[in-house]
Amino acid sequence: LFTAASRLSLPLAEGKSQQPFYCRATHSRGTRVIEVSNPGPGASSEAASVSLYPPSQEEFQGPYRNSSLLCQIHHGRRQPPAPIRWLKNGSPVQDGVTTETASLANGRMVTNSRLVVTEAEWEEGTVYTCQAGTELRNTSKAQECG
Repeated sequence: LFTAASRLSLPLAEGKSQQPFYCRATHSRGTRVIEVSNPGPGASSEAASVSLYPPSQEEFQGPYRNSSLLCQIHHGRRQPPAPIRWLKNGSPVQDGVTTETASLANGRMVTNSRLVVTEAEWEEGTVYTCQAGTELRNTSKAQECG
């Protein structure tokens, strides 16, 4: 399994006039092409946003030396939550994952998925990825600021 992320930003008018876009990923095991469309105005109010938060250093001070990563997805109530998948150095992880969805006061929904990580794994630079549908977010100790 190989994972990569890319982003293309264009002004809306330019993006709409040049659709569809194609993303090509080439690897020694093959090439894959995916068609990408610009949802246009009006879709943004229901569009999902994905954020990945690193572990709390304070939690690593506890007796188990564990903390958790938080993958948070904000989405519209008419939009079902995207399936969430965790990767550790590119390999799927299922142990230590908890996921819950709740309603917000503004009518939107939030899905929180947590992955337990050990201090040793974090310190050695393990790369963690949260995948929500087609959106990917990565984090590791090496990506921290400060």
